[in-house]
Amino acid sequence: MNGRRLIISAGVALAFFAAPVAAWAQSHLDMAIAETQKAIHYGKEGHHGSSFVQHVDNAIDHAMMAQKAHPNQHVKKAIADLRRGRKIVDGTHWPSILHKGAAQATKALGQLQAAQ
Repeated sequence: MNGRRLIISAGVALAFFAAPVAAWAQSHLDMAIAETQKAIHYGKEGHHGSSFVQHVDNAIDHAMMAQKAHPNQHVKKAIADLRRGRKIVDGTHWPSILHKGAAQATKALGQLQAAQ
C-alpha cells in the first residue's frame, strides 16, 4: 500500500511541476505570435525596416524560449523563417525588400499557429 501512495504522490508532484512549464511555453508562443504579427504589419507598410527587424528579433527570442520549454518542430521551422526574413530586411527600408521579409514572417506565423 505504501508503494502505491509513493507512486501516486510522485505523479501528482510531477504534474504540479510540469503544468507551469507548459503554461510558460504557451505564454512565450503567444508572445512570439503577437510580435510576428506586428512585424508583418511593419513589413507590409514599407519604409519601416528597423521596426520590422525589432519585432522579428522579439519574436525570435520568444519562440526560442518556447522551444526550450517545450520542443516542437513547428516552432523550430518558424525560428528559421523569422531569421531568413530578418536577414533579407536587415539594413534596408526598401518596400519591395520589406515585402519579401514580410512573406517570410507570414510563413513563420503559420508555423507558430500550427504549434499551438
